[in-house]
Amino acid sequence: MQESSDTPRREDRNKKPFVSTRHRDAEPDTYEPNIPRLGRRENEPHSAEITYLYDVLTTNFPDDRTMWDLHHYFKKNGINIDIQFDISYFKGLNIPYDLPSYQAKDFDNRVPTMGINILSPSTWRSDLAEKLDYCRLVEIPLYLVFNSYHVATNIYKPPFARAYLLQDNGDYKIKELRKVSINSSGEFVSDALIDVSDIVPFRIGLKKRERKFKKDEPLYRLVLAKPDKNELFLTENEINKRTIEDQAKTIDNQAKTIDNQAKTIEKLREENLKLKEKLD
Repeated sequence: MQESSDTPRREDRNKKPFVSTRHRDAEPDTYEPNIPRLGRRENEPHSAEITYLYDVLTTNFPDDRTMWDLHHYFKKNGINIDIQFDISYFKGLNIPYDLPSYQAKDFDNRVPTMGINILSPSTWRSDLAEKLDYCRLVEIPLYLVFNSYHVATNIYKPPFARAYLLQDNGDYKIKELRKVSINSSGEFVSDALIDVSDIVPFRIGLKKRERKFKKDEPLYRLVLAKPDKNELFLTENEINKRTIEDQAKTIDNQAKTIDNQAKTIEKLREENLKLKEKLD
């Protein structure tokens, strides 16, 4: 942990010490970039959201390459750059093996189509500042940040998601989301999705989870919606569960159809028997 600097002081005309309240009242920054981290995952909600997004992206976009919790190394303008993303997504990139890290020089200096970082207690400042500048420097088309629970100052209190979309002049255009995209009834909320479908094949939304953090703190999830209709891209388990449910409905409907057909056949038999009795 970095130690806070000594409080700046100066003497005024009355020999009274000057105290900088900006330094005195500032929260200590516990982030130390020179201390290596094995990964960004700091707690269960953080890990759950990385796993969820990785599952959704790999399941629905198998021809693209999704990476999770990796260091990404680039060189730009003579500067060696290391950006750590919770999720990175490369449209149209095929790497059929696992990586210890992403070295851009080994893949024709490809940059991610999209990078995602989930704000955490120790990295949210860097995610919103230094990493953002690095993303702009290496020209990553889309950079997303959100928090699964309240980890930063109140200005970033969830529900909160922010998208940085790279423009032709090299600057980022910012789009923010500060409300859930899906209500408690499962219906989509109008104007509560960030449309990034010009860059990636989906839109971005937020959903409140049923689970809580530390008993009563709300949890939020970044969700990916289809670009042309209000429907979410699902995880592999969600797709399998829906398939099973659809198959069960089909079986029930077929059973009802067979039952109705059996009743019809029985009725025809009774009518046929009555006709025979009349002839006799």
